[in-house]
Amino acid sequence: MLICPLCKKQVAKFHKRSHIIPEWMYTECYDEKHKILEISRSKEKVVKKQKGIYGSFMCEKCEEETQKYDHYASLILTDRSPNSDEYISVNKKYFCENYKGEKAEFGKWENINFRKFQKFVFSIVLRTHFAGKIEGHISLNKKHLEGISAIYRDELNLDDSSYPILITEYSKNDKLKNHVILPYINKQEGHHIIEFTGGGYLFNVYVSSHSKPRFVKSLSLKSDGSMHLIIMFFQETGLFEKSKTLVNTLRNVSKFT
Repeated sequence: MLICPLCKKQVAKFHKRSHIIPEWMYTECYDEKHKILEISRSKEKVVKKQKGIYGSFMCEKCEEETQKYDHYASLILTDRSPNSDEYISVNKKYFCENYKGEKAEFGKWENINFRKFQKFVFSIVLRTHFAGKIEGHISLNKKHLEGISAIYRDELNLDDSSYPILITEYSKNDKLKNHVILPYINKQEGHHIIEFTGGGYLFNVYVSSHSKPRFVKSLSLKSDGSMHLIIMFFQETGLFEKSKTLVNTLRNVSKFT
């Protein structure tokens, strides 16, 4: 018997092809040749792919469950099903303001299913860890692994502050937004952050034990189903310079640089 690392139950076997990054996050970024740039910041590697990464690391029931959360996220983060109840139910407003002389754009979304969306993000973090793919300056230690897993498994836990989720939406006119960056643990100003991108969004999960910055507390996903999204171009993020160097090593990808 095996112990599923996600649900902690004994199972006879693991799912043969569990996904890490959901397939829709790749398909939303395909170019005209049905290819996607996949960037691994820790391995200094960029490849052109048509499929995501799969492995055998959790039970079939958990795989089916995570697919439900992936599906929900695909409905609210993309316009592939604009008539779905999930898409229509989310109230999305966008604003543009001047901040220190610069134009700042952001969005406010309301009526998100908090648990489904939080589980979508957390499941990517957990699946990446269980598959042995999460890397960076540090590893996801036992304390935070157990903390995120406990929130994920507890249906009554509406904790939105221990591991806050902050999302950046790449501008619709951003020619560099079509890429996937595999989950990677970084350290910024004393805070450990899991970063990954796909489908035109940058996801940050704060896994630091320190008090979170004020802007994170203000903008992150809330248990009431609201969140603020920062609207930026990929060039404006800290990921750009690192990723640009890697992308430039590929042939025939000048349109991304």
